[in-house]
Amino acid sequence: MPDMRPDIVKARRSILALKLGQVLEEDVCNLSVGVDDIQDALRQAIAGAIGGTPQSVLVEGAWGKGKTHLLTLLAALAARAGLATSTVILDGEGVSLSEPMGLMEAVLGSLRYPGEVVPGGIGRRLSILRGQALRLRHLNNRIIEALLTLSPNTFQSPEAIEVLEDYFVMKLPASHAKVKLREIVNRRIPLPSMSARNVDARSARFCELMTGWAACCASTNAAKGLVVIFDELDAEWAMAKRPERRDSLLSKLAELTRQQKCPLLLAFGSAPGADVGASDPVGDVRDRIPWTEHIEAPTPSLDQTRELGRRLQKLYEDAYPGRVAGVDQSSVQRWIDNYAKGHLDGLFPTPRTFVRGTLERLDLWLELDGRDEHVEV
Repeated sequence: MPDMRPDIVKARRSILALKLGQVLEEDVCNLSVGVDDIQDALRQAIAGAIGGTPQSVLVEGAWGKGKTHLLTLLAALAARAGLATSTVILDGEGVSLSEPMGLMEAVLGSLRYPGEVVPGGIGRRLSILRGQALRLRHLNNRIIEALLTLSPNTFQSPEAIEVLEDYFVMKLPASHAKVKLREIVNRRIPLPSMSARNVDARSARFCELMTGWAACCASTNAAKGLVVIFDELDAEWAMAKRPERRDSLLSKLAELTRQQKCPLLLAFGSAPGADVGASDPVGDVRDRIPWTEHIEAPTPSLDQTRELGRRLQKLYEDAYPGRVAGVDQSSVQRWIDNYAKGHLDGLFPTPRTFVRGTLERLDLWLELDGRDEHVEV
């Protein structure tokens, strides 16, 4: 197969993500229709976080309604505004609000700074922070305290950096990290504990580290603050085996949003809890945390759905120019407009099913036309 132009590769990657029920952060603004008021609300929350007032956003939506789309929109807007972002998918077991130390590992593992397409690991960021640690002593947090125990030369060793990454994301306890570092740098380093051994202290430690990382992000010119998104809150409610621990963390997060001055935005996404028995994640969380914004994923109108269809058509043209060459695009647009109306008249129409249906039908229609999809540079 001949090489393809980068713009075609990018568009095809976008199409594939949409077929899988996802939207890439780079596409989310263009593929957002009928959400101008929501974008304004998200920008206000982002501005509040940059200004040092902790923000909390709750996004609610049933399957396919656009909840995760709106959370991706938040991440995109935050990155454009200069904040670091982290998105965590809760499952109530391996990644759970009931296990704050493991949750912090997930937060740091997906941490992305502005300009990074994928998480770049925190090794390089730790090295930068160590270079500025004396200037940042006023932050008085555990992260800077730990970095000040390290010589700048420590970061010249790839093996030492690997140990430090595991220590800071809490894959490795301080006692083990000390032993490994002593073997590498031939000196004892008095690292403080990152994790909290006592179960009752873990929620408070999580919030301490969260605010610490937000402050570090905003104090090094790498970012203006931190946005952390917790998606699939309904899975947490359905699967968590230690709801009392989950409730403890939520209480501490509520205290954080009320009292702390910190460049931090926390966002939660959840489907309604009707299928989870008596529990209602949206209601429970809404009652526990003072929300800056509570957003429900809207149902697009017919005009908005048709506009989304036209944007999908344009993306498809970018992805498969060989297929659409010579095709009357006005007839494709008329077909999409009709499909949008039929979709909204059907049972349980959602934006996700409309997107998938449009792309699947474009595949069938244009592939049957026999056109070669490969385009040489």
